[in-house]
Amino acid sequence: MPSPKKIRLGTSRFQFRANTPIVIQRANDDDFRAAKVLQQGLEERTGVRHPIESHSRTKGLKSRIELSRESSDGQSYRLLVKNNACKLVGKGSAGLRYAIETLLQLVMKQQRSITTLSIEDEPELDRRGILIDISRGKVPTVETIKTLIDLMVRLKMNLLMLYTEHTFSFRQHPQISKGSSPMTSQDLLELDTYASERHVELVPTLQSLGHLHHLLSIPKYRHLAESEKLWSISPAIPQSYDLLYDLYSEFLPNFRSEWFNANCDEPVDLGTGRSYQWSKGEGRGAVFRSHIEKITSLVRQFDKKPMFWSDVVHEHPEQIPLLSRELMLLDWWYEADHHFERVRVLANNKIPFMVCGGTGSWNALFPRGENAIKNIRGHAEAGKKFGAKGLITTDWGDNGHYNLLGNSYFGFSWAAQAGWGSTTLSEKDFDRAFAIHIFGDKSGATAKVYRQMGALHETGFEHFNNSPLKSIYFDDVIKAKYISQVDRNKLENTLNRLLKVRKFFYENTQAFHTDRTAREELKFAINASVLAAKKGLLAKHPQTMAKEQTALKALHKRLWNIRNKPSGFHITETLYETSIKSMNTLANRKGYRKRKSTA
Repeated sequence: MPSPKKIRLGTSRFQFRANTPIVIQRANDDDFRAAKVLQQGLEERTGVRHPIESHSRTKGLKSRIELSRESSDGQSYRLLVKNNACKLVGKGSAGLRYAIETLLQLVMKQQRSITTLSIEDEPELDRRGILIDISRGKVPTVETIKTLIDLMVRLKMNLLMLYTEHTFSFRQHPQISKGSSPMTSQDLLELDTYASERHVELVPTLQSLGHLHHLLSIPKYRHLAESEKLWSISPAIPQSYDLLYDLYSEFLPNFRSEWFNANCDEPVDLGTGRSYQWSKGEGRGAVFRSHIEKITSLVRQFDKKPMFWSDVVHEHPEQIPLLSRELMLLDWWYEADHHFERVRVLANNKIPFMVCGGTGSWNALFPRGENAIKNIRGHAEAGKKFGAKGLITTDWGDNGHYNLLGNSYFGFSWAAQAGWGSTTLSEKDFDRAFAIHIFGDKSGATAKVYRQMGALHETGFEHFNNSPLKSIYFDDVIKAKYISQVDRNKLENTLNRLLKVRKFFYENTQAFHTDRTAREELKFAINASVLAAKKGLLAKHPQTMAKEQTALKALHKRLWNIRNKPSGFHITETLYETSIKSMNTLANRKGYRKRKSTA
């Protein structure tokens, strides 16, 4: 996983024996690091520890595992396994590491031999990455992000963004991150080095226009707001760029990437406040283009090239031919029915771009998996057709970031497959690979649970960019904004299917043995979804459901704290308290108990 381009199987076997060396031809850091990864991985799987040696030639050696590179750069690789030699050849250092990951996937636990074979492989898209939100509640620990990087390497992904609005500790502007358990410069330097050693590019990502409500709510910065919404920083105020320069001067030097994602998406109040007259005269699109040109000039001073989300330029297509070709546009949308081929206009104008899908995990107890698979496939296919520079898969944290990271593994894995190779791989083949390589699960039970849960969001009403089940889970049962829209037959069907998935999950919990945190996150999502469906149907006494949701809140917080820094859960806690209080209030209303007992 992802599936290789060309593979041919032989008829004999290569034996992993203790006296078989791992041979590197050059004594340098990259090759030695790669050899150690292979040494450790083989020892974990076979129990055999192969010595690492350097030889200028392999003639005279008997059984051996050879590692070599054709150059310093390149992601393609060849893997040739014969009965007396296993040869891994990378186009560059990344290609060699990917060859190692493929070999390790082929060697099963407790297995001391492998079928002879040959593989030739290379990615269809150059960049294959993940963006995770670290600003809507959660700030992951450094160890959590390292674990994610390790997963990305196994999936042959090579770009990571940590979406940041205010959760970085700025020394010159300490008020910005106050109370948020922010990332520090040392955190980012450590992560940048860790990622680079594993051929993952950590791209600095700092919001630079909209989505700045937290910053603009601080009295010191309020005068920079475009409008009273306190949403976008105003391009009409020169001091806006003084602040951005200050922020960039502390943030950008922590990253070795040549790119910088300045975001600038969804500036909903742009042109309505301080830039109104400017916008009225030249157009909102011109105001936006001026802003990104100024940011481009700023980041050039830090030897960076800017990335921007593409939503505003699609709203103002007359600006597209005027854009600089040194920037990168990130073309995004997260629904399955998107017009993915709209990137044609970017390709026709020779503007570099990447396509960006999503896991559908945000605003959900469990990701909207069916939607995510179609969305990521659509972006990948359009990207390959029109020359995208890469595929980024986003994992946002809207409205509190109560979605748990392990539940996004299926989406991440599908994105790795879609970016590297075929988007038409069968469900059966993909699910089998996912189960084996993410959880060490030969039974396939883990993939079955992920896929089935990803399809269970039907309640009888639509809630755009949300899972309706989540909307019921946090709904006030007295106001019943969402519960009042429920189609009972459809929700009862969803509940029955959820109960079957839960039963299957509990019967197969041992299949998740290699990642207990992900297993517990999935368990929480299943039980929370079941409670949501019962709540929508008022299938149990409100006080009983209030007690169950109180217990789930405590579990949710415990799981949150395993992967994340301390702050942020208070946003989700407020949602819980509204729901729990409403159920207790309903239970105590005069006549409710009598009506239920009579029934």
